[in-house]
Order: sequence, then C-alpha cells, then structure tokens
Amino acid sequence: MKIAGGLARGIVLKNVKNGRLRPATGYLREAIFSSLGDCVIGSRFLDLFAGTGSYGLEALSRGANSGIFVENSREIAVVLEGNLAAVYRSMGVANGGCVWIRDALRVRTEEKFDLIFIDPPYDLSRAHGDEILARGLSFLQKSERSRLIFEVPADVHLKIPNGVRLLRRVGGSGRNSPAAVIYA
Repeated sequence: MKIAGGLARGIVLKNVKNGRLRPATGYLREAIFSSLGDCVIGSRFLDLFAGTGSYGLEALSRGANSGIFVENSREIAVVLEGNLAAVYRSMGVANGGCVWIRDALRVRTEEKFDLIFIDPPYDLSRAHGDEILARGLSFLQKSERSRLIFEVPADVHLKIPNGVRLLRRVGGSGRNSPAAVIYA
C-alpha cells in the first residue's frame, strides 16, 4: 500500500502482519481524494479507526495542515507512528499530526475538524454504523468545505441525519467490497 498523491506520493506504508487490519484500497482512496479536491488543502482532519493511517496520511501528503489519528491498538499505533514519520520525512516538513491511542467510539474532544475519515471494522459498521456516523458528525466543523468520509461494506446503507447531505457514494459492488460515503 502506497501514498497515491501529493508530496509523499509513492511512500510505502507499513502494515501489521496480524491479519486484523483491512487497509483502504488505493483505488478507493484515489476516488475519495478526487472527489474531495481542494477541500483537503489547509484542512485539519480526524482519522477515526486509523489503522495504518492511510486516509490521514494521504490527506497530509495532499496538503492538509494537521490531524489526529485515533487507533486503540498500541501495536498498530506503533506502525502508524512509523508511517507518519516516513511521510513527513518524504515531505521535508515538521510533524503536524499526532496519534491518540484510544477507542474511537469513546474519544472525546471539543475540537472541530474540516475532514473526518471513518473506517471501522466492517462488523462494527454493520452493528453500529448509524451511531458511529452521528458521533463523527459531532466532530465536524460546520463549513462549506467540511466533509465526512465513512468507509463501509457495500451492503451497508446508513441513515442520513437531518441537515446532512450525501454527496457521493464511491465503489462497492459486493457484500464485503468497500464503498466510501461522503457527507457534508
């Protein structure tokens, strides 16, 4: 898995070899970031269920100012911190991201973010997707450029809360194939 665009394009991201992660595919990330366009530049993001950090790291490479990665596994967070350092080295800039080792369902912050990436395990999306979406939306900055991206299995359709617009659904053709839903 590699960073697909921006200053750190081509940087290989390390993964944990325990089989617990399902990293976002390059195809899906490309489609998402093509849809986001200039919303990424200068943004501050929150990457919930960060895993290897592919969404947030892609955002940094493409011009996001800073962000927070939330991952509950210390083992995976160590790999994520290494990926973050490699991306910053490649970009030749100081670190602008941090990793919180916390449960994404229980994270608390008063901060608001321009971009929110949510990529939970698929069984969690199926069981608690609407709750996770509502929680993520509570962290979203209310602006024209703000977006929430939720990766779900293609067969999951979340209930869209009042005042939220579904902008695009990308990918997904089979039960476990990934689809990304972009909200504003």
